[in-house]
Amino acid sequence: MTQGLTQTLLVRLPMAYYMSIQPDASLMKIGLAAPTATVFGIVLNVGFFLWCRKREK
Repeated sequence: MTQGLTQTLLVRLPMAYYMSIQPDASLMKIGLAAPTATVFGIVLNVGFFLWCRKREK
């Protein structure tokens, strides 16, 4: 749940807002916020997994 909130509040919303206020804003640029947040979530989860694995040893 924390990961989903982090993705939404720290990546998706700010990026969508930033892209929407650009002079040449388009739906494609605004829509890139969702896949970017997903990539951020994957990196966050893999990093947490590796950190937990290292901590076990």
